[in-house]
Amino acid sequence: MIRNYYTEAYKGGVIPVVSNTQLVDGTVKVAYSTTSSDNVAMTTSTALVLGTANFDIKVGMIVSGTGVPAITESGYPVIILRSSGDGKNFTLSAPVSVGLNAALTYSVLNQSSWKEYNLFIGESPIQQNNFGSITSATANAASAAQKTVTWKISNPYVKAGMTAFDDGVSLGLVDSINSSTSLELVTNVPGGGIADASILTFSYTVLPSVTVTTIDNKQLTFTNPAQGFVLPVSVVQVNSVAGGVSGLLALD
Repeated sequence: MIRNYYTEAYKGGVIPVVSNTQLVDGTVKVAYSTTSSDNVAMTTSTALVLGTANFDIKVGMIVSGTGVPAITESGYPVIILRSSGDGKNFTLSAPVSVGLNAALTYSVLNQSSWKEYNLFIGESPIQQNNFGSITSATANAASAAQKTVTWKISNPYVKAGMTAFDDGVSLGLVDSINSSTSLELVTNVPGGGIADASILTFSYTVLPSVTVTTIDNKQLTFTNPAQGFVLPVSVVQVNSVAGGVSGLLALD
């Protein structure tokens, strides 16, 4: 149920697990699965035909594998819509193109036991251009044979996952933050190093976003969510975050 968070207080909250396989509380999403690898090739078709009967495949199971989209245009996964009862012939909920003898997985979800949350966005960078939040600093000298980069005045807005630039030349991705004046790059400083007092800039190369799965197993992506905002959907899974979105809290 979507709570009216202007008039009703939440009773608690948890830090959500960010995962494509686990729910907000860390519970594994898939309760049971079975596989096949002897299907007839399919070209934009909903007719799934197997060479060997698999009676563990049931109506309502989610289908995944090469050629099967994780999410269809409707926002839902591909499922087994109908079964002929012979364990070989099935109808899918959406057309797919799958090669001969593809590795396919059929999964059951205990959707009735999923717990719903409202997701609070603790931090989302302010957008200054199409590449996300930008901040800068005045560098200390650094050699090319190291990953550590430092600067002269404290800047708490530099975050892991940003791309660092030295006077416009890319230094690579920020791996971790040591302090408000120091960081570690993923790779060593390139070229001839960093000159003293050169201008460092840091930015995200993608827009801030968070992808969630709702209680009806529909996947939604919110781009540029406002900091301090509660998403207006019932969330059971946080699939991914990008562009500096962090500080998530799942409220219940």
